[in-house]
Amino acid sequence: MTNAVLAERIPYSRPFPTAGSDSEVVEMPLLLPRWQVVALEATARQNGLTTGQLIRRVINDIVSDTDSDHR
Repeated sequence: MTNAVLAERIPYSRPFPTAGSDSEVVEMPLLLPRWQVVALEATARQNGLTTGQLIRRVINDIVSDTDSDHR
């Protein structure tokens, strides 16, 4: 993932089908180097998002792209 991609304003990600309800969540511990956390927070702030929203949108886009590649 490059900074050029994340520096652009991220449009609302398209929804994707989920196995469970939207209220079903799973906690996934993740260890990141401090510089990545700082970069994620700054990018999220620039896009008017929380860090969690940014990460979920990036994951959503990756999963959506992967699903469309297999069709």
